[in-house]
Amino acid sequence: MYLNKQIKIYSSRAINYEIDNISDGNKKRQVEDLYDALELEKIPYSNAIAKEEQRLKNFNIHFMDAYHIAYAESKKLDYFITVDKQLINASKRAKLDLKVVNPVEFIMEVI
Repeated sequence: MYLNKQIKIYSSRAINYEIDNISDGNKKRQVEDLYDALELEKIPYSNAIAKEEQRLKNFNIHFMDAYHIAYAESKKLDYFITVDKQLINASKRAKLDLKVVNPVEFIMEVI
């Protein structure tokens, strides 16, 4: 349980890329302000991330989702939270070291 542990959220170049590509200027500023306020620790890019991204694409995981997961795995994180059911199912086939879950599953597991 995480009740007495700190939950950390991380940033990466993949997240920055996604934010940069938000077409709605108002929404983009809101997201940028949120991420700036959180002062997230950034996960550095490595060749291992690129290699894992390539492996994950073999499981029909979209390249940006594969990068997000590869970054999370490189940091040895416990969870990757998403509402994308296809990504959750594909990640199970990929046999990852972290759990890819939806927000409700995450809350149910940590509380």
